[in-house]
Parts: sequence; C-alpha cells; structure tokens
Amino acid sequence: MKHKTVSVVGLGYVGLPLADAFSKHLNVIGFDIDEEKTRNLGNNNRNNNEDNIEFTTDPSLIKQADFVIIAVPTPVTKSNLI
Repeated sequence: MKHKTVSVVGLGYVGLPLADAFSKHLNVIGFDIDEEKTRNLGNNNRNNNEDNIEFTTDPSLIKQADFVIIAVPTPVTKSNLI
C-alpha cells in the first residue's frame, strides 16, 4: 500500500504542529507563502521526522497530497465578523 501524503497549507501556530504530528506517520508537504519561513524550516532539524516533511512555497505541490488541511487565519473585521 502506498504511503499516504498530507499537505498542510499554512505553517503558523496551528499548521506547523499539525505538520510535525502527521510526519510521524505520513509524508507531509508543508506549504506557506513565506519563503523565508519555509527555507528556515527546511534547514532546521526540529524533530526526528524531517525526512517525512517537505517545506515549500510552490502551490503546485499541494495537489500531490492525498489529503489537504488548510490552516490559515480567517480574516475578520474590527467587530470580529467574518
């Protein structure tokens, strides 16, 4: 059976821990629009599962995943309306 891949879109305070957790059992594509963030994450040995995570700013890689999780901020108004 093929090893499943999950893509996490948004590597902030929600997305990055999710990507790390999923990488213990699945291949992970971590996508963010911040090039410096993805470069730093790719160069940093944060955990023992770094071989299971690919950090990228290339949105075309998202479609390689079997599952996609979107973890980006919801824009709200000053009165907290969506």
